[in-house]
Amino acid sequence: MNIFIYISIITIIFITWSEYSVTNILIRENSGGKKTFNFNSLLGFLINPFHKKTLWTYNTLDINYAFVLLYSLGNYYIINYLV
Repeated sequence: MNIFIYISIITIIFITWSEYSVTNILIRENSGGKKTFNFNSLLGFLINPFHKKTLWTYNTLDINYAFVLLYSLGNYYIINYLV
């Protein structure tokens, strides 16, 4: 599997999980009460682990994009190059 496809799949799964567990990250109500996509909020959430220590606890690793991405890439290389 191509690495870019793998990262895209991991990112989509992460966004879906984060929206389920944290809520209101990507899909938010606007001022009119209508649900809309908020990509600025999503981008901020994805880069939060790079400047906030609170996402580096054991309980928050599942919503830490940097950790999930590094862990997934480690698995990718183990499966594709060591097995």
